[in-house]
Amino acid sequence: MSEAAGYSSLSDRALQDVAKWFLNQKGFEGKFQDAIRTSLDEVFDGKRTGRYRIDDLTKTEKTYIGTKIEIVIQDTFSIQGGQPKKLDYLILGHEVDCKFTIGTTWEIPREAVGKICLLVRVSEEKESFSVGLLRTRTEFLTGASNSDGKKKVSAAGKRHIQWISNGAHFPKTLLLTLPEDKIKHIFKENSSGQDRINTFLELAQGVLIDGETLDTVSQQRDGMARLREGEGRARTVLRDQGILIAGHWQKHKGVLQQLEVPLPRMPRRGEIVSFRVVKAQPEHGERPRATLDKEAWVLATPDDLKEPGPRLPSVKKKP
Repeated sequence: MSEAAGYSSLSDRALQDVAKWFLNQKGFEGKFQDAIRTSLDEVFDGKRTGRYRIDDLTKTEKTYIGTKIEIVIQDTFSIQGGQPKKLDYLILGHEVDCKFTIGTTWEIPREAVGKICLLVRVSEEKESFSVGLLRTRTEFLTGASNSDGKKKVSAAGKRHIQWISNGAHFPKTLLLTLPEDKIKHIFKENSSGQDRINTFLELAQGVLIDGETLDTVSQQRDGMARLREGEGRARTVLRDQGILIAGHWQKHKGVLQQLEVPLPRMPRRGEIVSFRVVKAQPEHGERPRATLDKEAWVLATPDDLKEPGPRLPSVKKKP
């Protein structure tokens, strides 16, 4: 780490204490990732608004992301809160302020100048997040203040950030990975929550889907309820096309494994995956098979014609 004005973060005992405290937390990187994801999702409020992009937020809401992240990180790591009218956290007796950006730098208020700041940055476009610590000395900030009296971390300041996680993976919400034509089809005008769920599961096959995403698509609470059997419900409607919906249960995971559905991992509690099958035929050769409803089925390819599918093994509870 280079030095400026006789300062080095490596010789800043308080900053090093705070850095070690975070680095000693079990699974610290995953905790930061979860805290940021939770904060974004809560501000999006997808189950009521259907939003899932930062660009869809108002200026005030974008500002509030920072406040939400400060709160969720404090809860996630069980950090002691700072004193009233002081900085956000108290870690090992050291005051720490939490600052967030979706841009290229951070804004530092007057009361945090010269203090230790926990700097958090996320880019869903680049699928990355970073967390670091900086002693926000005046020589590490821009000379001009904005209307609130805040200054930005300068290029010199960025060179003195001690990273806890730098460019760590941040998986974007599933809806951001879909082509725009599919998004328009899912969220077409005047469609019901159930229609959007059915279309979504038809178009987003072979990927892990969480409950938050289902709620955002349905724009109602408990999007999982729309997967159940029944007239118009996803499992019943999509099975006519051979599309099945598996959850985290062992019987379902067994089918996914037998068919060798290409997934990064098996579904966890609260996750589902949709996939299409067809009856096994001689032309399918050695394609992996699973026996369902007393018949052999294989994972369909785009070349396989659609046909009604079987039921997955029953489980005690349905997602």
